[in-house]
Amino acid sequence: MARHGEVAIFRRFDTLNLKNLLYMQAELLHLEAELHQMERDEKSAAAAADPSKPAYPFSVYDLREAASSGKATTQWIKYQEVRSKLEAYNGAVIQYFALRKAAKPAANSVECLREWLDRPEGGDFFLKGREAELWETVEDLISLDCRHPDKDVLTKLINEKFVPWYHRRWGHRFKQLTTEKPSPSADWYGVWQYDQGMLETAANAISTLLASLLPSISILVLYFLSKPVTRLVTMLLFSVLFSVILSAVSTVRRIEVFAATTA
Repeated sequence: MARHGEVAIFRRFDTLNLKNLLYMQAELLHLEAELHQMERDEKSAAAAADPSKPAYPFSVYDLREAASSGKATTQWIKYQEVRSKLEAYNGAVIQYFALRKAAKPAANSVECLREWLDRPEGGDFFLKGREAELWETVEDLISLDCRHPDKDVLTKLINEKFVPWYHRRWGHRFKQLTTEKPSPSADWYGVWQYDQGMLETAANAISTLLASLLPSISILVLYFLSKPVTRLVTMLLFSVLFSVILSAVSTVRRIEVFAATTA
């Protein structure tokens, strides 16, 4: 996984994370009610001029001083408990929010990992029991491959659709299978590899070619059309085609596609 980031795939554990948040939320709910009750009780005691609780409902300083002098009140102790639980809860919420934003792995990357784990010359079923089922649940898998977080649709199609199809048809005749036994410096053995840089170069070349040809083709087609209605329909079709291609070859937002199409 260190050498091949596309197979750095882990489970998000949605059910456990959400259950943990619900448990922590319930704990805080009860602690909040207990703290508020203590505050009301101490306000009542202050109203009755109880000298043992001089200004606790109105001064955090007095609460802290009482704690530092060895006379910590139940309210201050409860607040410290609330603070600890609240920090843990906020951290868990932020962490799970980040997990939810993590990218899903490509289907062919998951399949590659499963195949390598099952292959005798690969992982050779070294995971046993429940650990062997880690990558069977596709719904909550996330990818830690951050090298290309914003791949456009064209790049994804080349990586996830075209490359596997090409490899099955012709690529396996030209690519050398890595069969060396694992070592501290060896790559994954028994795995077919395609240079990601070359694939991105191909995607960029296709994008550049489309950007050059589309305006020229539209002008050429309109030149041979004489009927105004036919020209208008053709212009409409080319506008739709332009917006679709722009969305596919770039990672621009919808508003930017709209602005470029209407320009």
